[in-house]
Order: sequence, then C-alpha cells, then structure tokens
Amino acid sequence: LPYLSPNPPPFSPTAKLTRERLDEINVNSSGFLWPEEVKLLEQVLELNQESLAFEDVDRGTLKESYFSSYIIPTKEHTPWVFKNISIPPGICQAVIEVLKLKIAAGVYEHSQ
Repeated sequence: LPYLSPNPPPFSPTAKLTRERLDEINVNSSGFLWPEEVKLLEQVLELNQESLAFEDVDRGTLKESYFSSYIIPTKEHTPWVFKNISIPPGICQAVIEVLKLKIAAGVYEHSQ
C-alpha cells in the first residue's frame, strides 16, 4: 500500500483527478469530516486515482481468471416474434452514440 502522510499535503490536481471531478464526488457534503480528514481522503483518492472511472472508457473489467465462466442454460424453441425493437426517429442518433460509447468501453459486445 502507498504511504499516507500523517499531515497530508493540500490537494494537487492531476490529469485524471481534477478539482472539478473531486467536487463531483462531494466528499464532505454533510460537514461530518474535519478539514484534515478531508485532506487525507483527497490524498487517498489521488494515490489510487487509476481505480476511479469518471467515463465509460475508463471503466474496464475484471480479469476473467478471477471468475469461472458461466453458462446460461437454454432450450431449443421457436421465437414468438422475429421483428426488431424500433427506435423512435427523434432519438435514433442519441441511441446510436450511447451504444457506440458502451461498445468502446467494453460494456456491450457485438451479437447477432
């Protein structure tokens, strides 16, 4: 584990953990923590910033070696409906952009 200083320095922004993103986390919204505790938490976040994901492409996945593969049992059948689900034309481009972002991040994968 990285060393934590008993007197943490003030927060210094990095390329991934900026002041705006730290404000999004809203560390001490209720005012429960002392200022030194807030600085310590900011230091912990800064030291472990590679584990934070602010965008889908930063998300990543767990190694496949951590879990065994799972198989979903199915039965042979004839589908009731063959038609695709239609997307309203007004939001079609927005849906396509969301799908492209999810595919790039590895959340979705291509299928039939």
